[in-house]
Amino acid sequence: MSDLARPLAEAAERLFGQRCGAADAAPGAPWAQALWTDVEALAAHQLLVPEAAGGAGGDWLDACALLERAGAFSVPLPLAEALLAGWLRAQAGLGAATPEPVAVAFTAADPAALRGGATLTLDEPGVPWAAQARHVALVGGVADADACLLWLPRDALEVQPAAARGVEPAARVSARALTLRTPGFACARLPGLRVADVRARAAVLTAAEIAGALGRVLALTLAYTGERVQFGRAIGQFQAVQHQLAQLAEEAAAARVAVRAAAKAEGTPWFVPAAAAAKLRAGEAAGLAVRIAHQLHGAIGITAEHALHLSTLRLQAWRDEHGAEAAWARALVDNLRQRGLRSAWQAVVDCTSPG
Repeated sequence: MSDLARPLAEAAERLFGQRCGAADAAPGAPWAQALWTDVEALAAHQLLVPEAAGGAGGDWLDACALLERAGAFSVPLPLAEALLAGWLRAQAGLGAATPEPVAVAFTAADPAALRGGATLTLDEPGVPWAAQARHVALVGGVADADACLLWLPRDALEVQPAAARGVEPAARVSARALTLRTPGFACARLPGLRVADVRARAAVLTAAEIAGALGRVLALTLAYTGERVQFGRAIGQFQAVQHQLAQLAEEAAAARVAVRAAAKAEGTPWFVPAAAAAKLRAGEAAGLAVRIAHQLHGAIGITAEHALHLSTLRLQAWRDEHGAEAAWARALVDNLRQRGLRSAWQAVVDCTSPG
């Protein structure tokens, strides 16, 4: 982590704790413009931009620390997208990022070949924040070539909304398709980066949000099982409940460790498999945590009056974002096979051996 990691994370935690209420994160909530204005002071869009390019010069561990706090408070803002978009602009040499809301989309097509009226075939079932974003960062290109970044004003696109899932704030409308209304936008190459490399970074940022939400779910569940009394004592004192609490704590810790290991591997040849493992592990942890937390909370956990559902609904959405567990499991296996490795153990030895 850089020197700014701790003060940034502490400032974010204070801000989110004071300004992010349950009404902002609830399903159906409108765009939280006042909260976004406050968050702009954190300059998240500049965190991953090198100092030489006018940014904060932070690293990916810093970014994950910030997003863990955002995930813990179910912050209904495109913070991960702002971080990634700022980094993409710096890599493409497009100058300073803007503090405006940004959506990030991926396509297997080459954005440089797009013409006005073209409908983009997206690689994912939805592009979060596409309706509210002021710009869309479209990343595309063929598999083994440098990726291309198309920085599009929102007005240049027609958004076809994805089917509503009922688990997101109304402002976080996903797009299932984007149509380019007008041609003439320059495509900037991302030297040394494939689409898979960029997608892996998006997955790590999403996994960091999952890790933060898991910590929040654990804290809520520990508090509830310590207060809820059955048969004359708190239910957290029963051995069966303690086993479930231990598993919940294990899942939260495993996701956090996997995310930080992937962030630390950024810039190394092992980053993509590390990112695949992080998103895979965080997704698995989210599924188990949602089940355990709601079992222990009972009916109160799904009521609007209790905060648990704000975290568990977001966990379910983040599991699918930028690839679910099955997709990243395939990516991990394919990457290890391409390296000629026979087992996961050999991969661990290889990536941790000096030199």
